[in-house]
Amino acid sequence: MLVNNVEYSVGVVLTQWKRPHLEKQLRQIINQTIKIDYVIVFQNEKHVDISDLIKKYNVIHVHSSYNTKYFGRFSYFFTIPVDICIVMDDDIIPGTNCIKNYVEQCVNKNAIIGGNGRRALNGGGVSTETGVRPSKIADFVGHMWCFKKDWLYFMFGTKPYTYDTSEDMHLCYSSKFFGSIDSYVAEHKTKEDCCDITNNRLASDSVASFTKTPRSLRNSVEEYWQKKGVKFLGK
Repeated sequence: MLVNNVEYSVGVVLTQWKRPHLEKQLRQIINQTIKIDYVIVFQNEKHVDISDLIKKYNVIHVHSSYNTKYFGRFSYFFTIPVDICIVMDDDIIPGTNCIKNYVEQCVNKNAIIGGNGRRALNGGGVSTETGVRPSKIADFVGHMWCFKKDWLYFMFGTKPYTYDTSEDMHLCYSSKFFGSIDSYVAEHKTKEDCCDITNNRLASDSVASFTKTPRSLRNSVEEYWQKKGVKFLGK
């Protein structure tokens, strides 16, 4: 993809766990307004048989019999030659201009671009809606992450407080601490720019991670990074 007369290769990782939305995501990914160089489906364990979809859409299938939870999907980018990495949760359906929109903002802002965002230490949501909206700075972003591959060395160059949750915080806070990289909620000018054209309708179900993760554990992650010296936005 060309941004400011510079060519960037782009990879997208889709997450497969227990939800049934993969084909909807794949349809939208193959109909993007730009060419995606690598499309990877990262599957933890095997709760859903996706073999027919992998063949139908001719995408890379990475299957781990061990549940790598939230961090494993990010690590696959070390194995492929891309400049820009995008990781998508399994409860969002992107608009057809989503990838182009996020990559442009990542390059132009030199920042991690996310589908939603929050302030640290229970500071509340910067933007939790996924529809048309302006861009806003956040302490950490989630739902979907667009970032330069080099920033993965910040994420995996330091041990997380926990592997059980908070990959969103660990990516954003390590990039902020080691690389002075900010995080922004993406601007969505039209529905097709959005990371989720359903506007969060698929997120609240029986497998949603936020229903299973103690808030106290995520608070501890933030306190860990605050003690290391990360400066948060405040309430």
